[in-house]
Amino acid sequence: MGACVRSLISFPCLGDLLIGTLDSASGNTGLMIVSEGNEIRSGPHRSMAQLAHRIAAAGYPVLRFDRRGVGDSGGSNGGFLESSPDIAAAAVTFRREAQLRRLVAFGNGDAASALMLFHADARIDALLLANPVTFGPVAPQEEGDGAEQTPRGWIRQVIGLRGARRADAPPSIAGDLADALVKAEVPITLLLATRDATAAAFADALHKPAFAAAGTRIRRKQFDTASHVFARTADKAWLYERVIEALAEQRAP
Repeated sequence: MGACVRSLISFPCLGDLLIGTLDSASGNTGLMIVSEGNEIRSGPHRSMAQLAHRIAAAGYPVLRFDRRGVGDSGGSNGGFLESSPDIAAAAVTFRREAQLRRLVAFGNGDAASALMLFHADARIDALLLANPVTFGPVAPQEEGDGAEQTPRGWIRQVIGLRGARRADAPPSIAGDLADALVKAEVPITLLLATRDATAAAFADALHKPAFAAAGTRIRRKQFDTASHVFARTADKAWLYERVIEALAEQRAP
């Protein structure tokens, strides 16, 4: 497949400068990884950096990036519901720098939800959506209440894993996600960790009438793990195979 080169890349987004990492490869079908929550582009325990290296070694370029206000990127962090310009800017840059003909995007958690909502503006050709969230962020915490300020913190509040007691409930975005899926015109593969609470909540939402019209176009693949980020060795191997499958299906002549 040839040698893979990893390099830093920068690009503008609404007046701010975003920083990404490009793993080059010879193919003209590429993978764009969108980070979850406030995680930097390397991912938890560098899992996304490791995945990018393996995917590039298989012949597919990979772009990871920090959205505004996260990691090395400038600007203010507006959360995943404000990330449409970031995703679109990254996609334009990736297509140009890697000379792509097809672009597949992968996201986990709220990154999967963001891609569901905003993929059309970024002209993404196929989606890999892992364990999407169905709730938006809660209002800011009162100082000193001990709860996490990150999206992962509010997810834990919603599912009760931390036992936090809150009077304000996070807003559901399930209706918006259903509308986006119904309107989607690209192949969508849903990846679910069967024992992850966030994945279970989305799986339940799929049974509701709002999602019915999108059901036939969504491919659903599951793996028996409780790890939201597919952290175990077997999880990583399964995720890699699913990504390679999606890229091979989109491989441009």
